[in-house]
Amino acid sequence: MKNNHTPNTLSKAKRPTMAALFLLGLAASPFTHAQDMDEEDVFTLDAFQVTGGYAGSLAAATEAKRLAPVIVEAVSAEDIGKLPDTSIAETIARLPGITTQRVNSRAQGIVIRGLTGDFSTALLNGRQQVSTGSDRSVEFDQYPAELLNGVVVYKTTNPSLLGQGLAGTVDMRTVSPLKHGKKTVAANVFYEWSDLGKLNPDSDDAGVRYSLNYIDQSDDGKMGFAFGYVKTDKPGQGEQWNAWGYPEGPDGNLVLGGAKPFVRSSNIDRESFLAVLENQPNENVHSMIDIFYSDFKEVQYLRGIEMPLWWSSASLQPGYTVEDGLVTEGTFDNFYGVMRNDIVWRDASVFSAGWNLRVGDNGGDGWIFEADLSTSQVDRKDNVLETYAGYASNQVGTADSVYYSLSSGTGALFTPTLDYADHDAISLAGPQGWGSDVVPGGQVGFFKGPKAEDKLDQIKLLVEKELPGLFNRMETGIAFTGRDKSEFEAGPGGTEGFFLALPDGATSAPLPPSIGTTDLSFIGIPGMISYDARALYESGYYEETPNDNPAYVSENWDISEDVYTAYAQFDLRGNLGDVPMTGSVGAQFVQTKQASTGLATNGTTTMEVTGEHDYTDFVPSMNLNFAVGESSNVRFSVARQLARQEMRDMRAGSNYGFNEALADSTDPQNSPWSGSGGNPYLEPWRSNSIDLTYEKYFAKGMGYWAVNVFHKDLVSYTYDQPFLTDFTGYNTGSDLVPAIYQGYLTVPQNGSGGKLKGLELALSLPGERFSESLKGFGMTVSGSLVDSSIQPDLNNPAQPIPGLSEEVVNGTVYYENEKGFQARLSARYRSDYRGDIATFGPRGEVFRNLQAETVVDAQISYTFKTGSLEGMSLTLQGYNLTDEPLFATSGDTDDRLVQDYQSYGAQYSFGVSYKY
Repeated sequence: MKNNHTPNTLSKAKRPTMAALFLLGLAASPFTHAQDMDEEDVFTLDAFQVTGGYAGSLAAATEAKRLAPVIVEAVSAEDIGKLPDTSIAETIARLPGITTQRVNSRAQGIVIRGLTGDFSTALLNGRQQVSTGSDRSVEFDQYPAELLNGVVVYKTTNPSLLGQGLAGTVDMRTVSPLKHGKKTVAANVFYEWSDLGKLNPDSDDAGVRYSLNYIDQSDDGKMGFAFGYVKTDKPGQGEQWNAWGYPEGPDGNLVLGGAKPFVRSSNIDRESFLAVLENQPNENVHSMIDIFYSDFKEVQYLRGIEMPLWWSSASLQPGYTVEDGLVTEGTFDNFYGVMRNDIVWRDASVFSAGWNLRVGDNGGDGWIFEADLSTSQVDRKDNVLETYAGYASNQVGTADSVYYSLSSGTGALFTPTLDYADHDAISLAGPQGWGSDVVPGGQVGFFKGPKAEDKLDQIKLLVEKELPGLFNRMETGIAFTGRDKSEFEAGPGGTEGFFLALPDGATSAPLPPSIGTTDLSFIGIPGMISYDARALYESGYYEETPNDNPAYVSENWDISEDVYTAYAQFDLRGNLGDVPMTGSVGAQFVQTKQASTGLATNGTTTMEVTGEHDYTDFVPSMNLNFAVGESSNVRFSVARQLARQEMRDMRAGSNYGFNEALADSTDPQNSPWSGSGGNPYLEPWRSNSIDLTYEKYFAKGMGYWAVNVFHKDLVSYTYDQPFLTDFTGYNTGSDLVPAIYQGYLTVPQNGSGGKLKGLELALSLPGERFSESLKGFGMTVSGSLVDSSIQPDLNNPAQPIPGLSEEVVNGTVYYENEKGFQARLSARYRSDYRGDIATFGPRGEVFRNLQAETVVDAQISYTFKTGSLEGMSLTLQGYNLTDEPLFATSGDTDDRLVQDYQSYGAQYSFGVSYKY
């Protein structure tokens, strides 16, 4: 196929790097596979030469951005198996208009233009991916950076891009062995550690990750093969403070209601494989098969002492200190702390496979036919175990007297009178008597184990042909995407887990053998005794009582989607006056059939319910690119964009009730029926979007600057609202026959949307542009301003949409020389935002108003260019060097009301890489 998509041309010295070719192809077609970057190659932007490394990666990404037919951001690997960061989420979050939220110390999901991952889509080699999470947003830590050769983020769309998102589309790419063109073996091994040390005695404060990539071709150059393997053993540590809240206490002053501080030690054990088989017997036939598999295991040890204070039987003693309406220090007597030994562990597998076949006159103007078949699958099992211990059972036993102070600014510091590291004095028990209505004397723990399955199959067929005239290329195609996702609790009948009790009705029992002491000095307590809670549970020691709370039964669901897409796209090339113009215009016609099966319950009766819905969307788009000068582009895009709803919101299940006192009412506004749940009739978020970009590339290719403005008119948003529902067939729970079966069910519904608009700036400069003495130095900086009129909660108009930081700034300064030395320092700032910090199990959301943060990372490396060590690199990396916390307060103006404070410490890695 002729390349008629690009407004400018690529000059070269020696030949373009593989990274450049990869990104050019990436920008042109969603099925062109990634190329690697060879640091021996020289890449030229007009006359400015750079050799591999980080500068070469930037140069290739710059050229991809310049030549792309739509507005994109791009990242290229510096070398085989070497993206700029160990986390693909960290890499993507350094691009203009994009940021990330840390979850358990690591970047996991991304936010594009102020919209969370629910509004964007993740692709692998142009194919839509399912998620290990409870909704659609992909958790990027499932995809190791070592197996990816680059990423393109589409901020605008065209009709041939399937699975596109409303905020953006993230396309992760692997290598094309034929275009790589030579045999390559690349391997690395890294040692990783955290400066917080080992906070839990059974955790690791260090780990190892290693990878191997092998690429080769047949002697005749018609067959290519690539294989990649990554093994990750990644530790993580954290100190996490959470306040129950700050209620009104003595004399109207605010007081700490209670707290749940704990330390978290985690470990990720991940094995990932990639295989690519490529065949091109002649210039008119091309076939590629790629397979990705990842087995992901994560264990989190969470230990701490839950502190019931004002909201408990504990009593605040006279002599407390009040400052500006807040009790800042005092002593609580009759205190019963709940010692928590909790463990969360996840087993998840990700499998993706695709086959692309392209047949036709690739070098001429004849017809080209393409077929692409793919599947993406996830199986996930989560386990959440809580176990309790303390000095009392159901508030009978030895009470403590605990002094607390809020002077630290990071949560309370406590000084107890009891020793929580005394193994012989502490028992397995329920100190507060929680769950005593189910377990006599109170539960001593809880266990739940939700499972999820997610599968997506896709087939795409297309034809394309070169045309004469202004519209110089036509592409039209059809596609089918079928997705099935279910999430359910493993308990009997779908109950949400089990209350744990001691054997034979006992209310206390001796602790199991100690495995050491957990450090709680961050809250002023030297430590607490620890034991192996998982081993105790798996031994069958505890007695289990199912949680029969009907509210959780409706959380079990199954959703299926069949999406049929037909599209047509016409590429154009011509002139507007004297200005060269390229672009595309076209549309998708999308028909969706969705269905859900769930459970509806009134507390005594549970029944299966279903819901089905069909709808269509017409999705037009137009992209115009103007080469307004030899080194400047103006881009304009207008499009309808879609993002499908969170799957949990689309479930059919609900909790409902029947009010016998209103059984004779005939007024739906005063109906005996009511309830809440999901809505299988939800349709996507839709936006009418406009983008305008100006890009200026400096003389001799020495960097660029770009400015982009965008405006998204979300014609709908989703709100929980009453919906008139027919309850025919639902059980009343009595012999009463209601006068009506109509009533209101509160469910997520499509409502009026709002505006989202923003400004994005990007600048990339090599030091050589200013002075020869600065050769090797350089910098990149980007920033975005985003404003939204969308109110996610109609009852709280002051609440911002989740994930939106009005200001985001990313910057990197770097140095590298021809002798093989590289160094760079990066910082990522985002202003305050509303984020979901739920970390204890997969279900539910916990939103907090998080404070602004600046995360600083650095890397230095040296590559041997000659001698017996030629091809070897040594690399030292540091992340979160300033120990930037995740911080939220419960008040808008009083920073003393610390709601959540999570400190992760700095993390480091040192490694050796070798390429042959």
